[in-house]
Amino acid sequence: MNKAMFERDILYPTDKPHEPGCIHVSVYPPEQMGGIPLIIEPKTSHNPLDYISDILVILQADIFDRIRIDIKSCGIIYFKVENTNYRLKFSDKVNYTVEEVPHLICG
Repeated sequence: MNKAMFERDILYPTDKPHEPGCIHVSVYPPEQMGGIPLIIEPKTSHNPLDYISDILVILQADIFDRIRIDIKSCGIIYFKVENTNYRLKFSDKVNYTVEEVPHLICG
């Protein structure tokens, strides 16, 4: 199992203005094929899968813009929600699918 090279807690907006969501993000070393694996786990009762677009905008601005990496094209993005693992796959810059995966490749 690889060790995360960067970890951070991030707040994001939810449907309730006075109740932000919080996630823990772990960024792992790039894979041999060049993708950067990320694992996103909730720290509040909000389901981060309901707020994917907001979360990705915040992650891009707060973390990845600084190192000039486009998270949508270079990231291998996993969500770990309760006891289920999901992978986010982009078909282009806007459209994505979420699929359940049996295990996380990086964490």
